Amino acid sequence: MAEKAEKIVTCPKCGERSTVNIIVSVNTKSDPWVRKKIMDESFFLWKCKKCGRNTKMLHPLLYSDIERQFMVYYIPKVSRSQIFDDNLESEFSDLSDVRKRVVGSINAMKEKIVLFENESNDLAVELSKLAVSEVLAKSTGQTVYDGYCTELSKAQNRITFQFFLGANHRSYIHTTRYDVYNRSLSIVKEFYKDVEKKKGFLNIDRNWATEALRRYKGYQ
Repeated sequence: MAEKAEKIVTCPKCGERSTVNIIVSVNTKSDPWVRKKIMDESFFLWKCKKCGRNTKMLHPLLYSDIERQFMVYYIPKVSRSQIFDDNLESEFSDLSDVRKRVVGSINAMKEKIVLFENESNDLAVELSKLAVSEVLAKSTGQTVYDGYCTELSKAQNRITFQFFLGANHRSYIHTTRYDVYNRSLSIVKEFYKDVEKKKGFLNIDRNWATEALRRYKGYQ
């Protein structure tokens, strides 16, 4: 059963104040419909009853897929590398084998869900993403601000990313061989196999990949 909380919101168009029930925690087993709404980004939309204006209302959400053994904690613009939830850990003592991640954007949340559903290693994906973004920055002469994996297919021998380039954050789709992911995965298995043993929700993002790659180069 989804856990809800009350929140007072003000419509940015007409100024109408309303009290709404927002979902702050969801389990895909009892509420499978949430996944579709997250993927099409309609989950965080709120419609004003007075003027009909649709507004994106971002708020923390704990997304749990215990059958596939992962949890994604979305906290808007989170910057911490690790989040602890003592109440959650004590309530579910069997979470030691569950992959737990904290993310700061909806795109990152969608990415983690897709990767974990396909039993992919998100640490290896982040390392691959960083390597590809550095090559892309050199070839285009533009700053790569962000990027997300949109496809990871061993059968098709490809991994596809959506990057955002330049001052206007122009969307750019880049596809490369699956071998890039395999090389990153070998690095993770050799040097970062203990990461999953850390407690709490881990923020495995570009910052993590940058530091991990720096440390890896130091090992060589």
